[in-house]
Amino acid sequence: MGDTEELATEYTRVNNTQYGAGLFLLDRLNIVPGMKVLDVGCGPGNLTAHIAQIVGENGSVVGIDPSTERILLAQKIQKPNLSFYVGHAEDLSQFPTESFDAVYVNSTLHWVQDQPAAVKEFGRLLKPGGLLGISGGSGDTLSAQERIKADVLSREPYRKYPEESPPKFLKRRELESLLDDAGFPERSIVVNKITKSTKDADEMIDWLDASSTGKTYGSIPLDLRPSAREEMKTEWNKLLVEDGIHMDIDLLVTVAVKT
Repeated sequence: MGDTEELATEYTRVNNTQYGAGLFLLDRLNIVPGMKVLDVGCGPGNLTAHIAQIVGENGSVVGIDPSTERILLAQKIQKPNLSFYVGHAEDLSQFPTESFDAVYVNSTLHWVQDQPAAVKEFGRLLKPGGLLGISGGSGDTLSAQERIKADVLSREPYRKYPEESPPKFLKRRELESLLDDAGFPERSIVVNKITKSTKDADEMIDWLDASSTGKTYGSIPLDLRPSAREEMKTEWNKLLVEDGIHMDIDLLVTVAVKT
């Protein structure tokens, strides 16, 4: 099961965490008026529209996302300097070489299956001196979500259905290696420590469902997902305190320059 219109709409409603992380990256990326920017993994486009405001009428922003449902939502945003297309980070051949001043990749790279190919594509698309901004979960730390998901999906009967395309959260050394291979020797990497808070386990799982385009349950069949959700709820409720559930997340935030 992939994305649905319901999940895409829910993501628009609840993605304040990704939006905040995206603003943190934008502040470091130094987007200015007149730039041409590509937003990879744009989702429903609210951050993309914000970038379009920054670059102004003399700049332009293109958003791509593999989810048709999210692109259909994004295309409802009407701005003359803004456009959206279905696309994949590993193959951006619809765009000419050296056609962007900045490539912006927020809460996306861990879902890309061929990360080396994607980072090389980002390098191809950037003009010399162009900026690459990436923000995503750090593979150097384990979030409560990763621990709970791995725990529940390792149980019977879920373990019979191994995840087909699991997220890959990069360790810092792995990210550095990808950047070296793609021609980005000049870069800055910081850790953005954030906390996702929800009132209860149901709200946390709803957010995870929307954020992952339904991949909270890996590859298990639809008929097993309600029982898996209940088991995940039991684990999340172990973290419930008086004012809700709080999940710490470490994000690796990179700004790199194409030489």
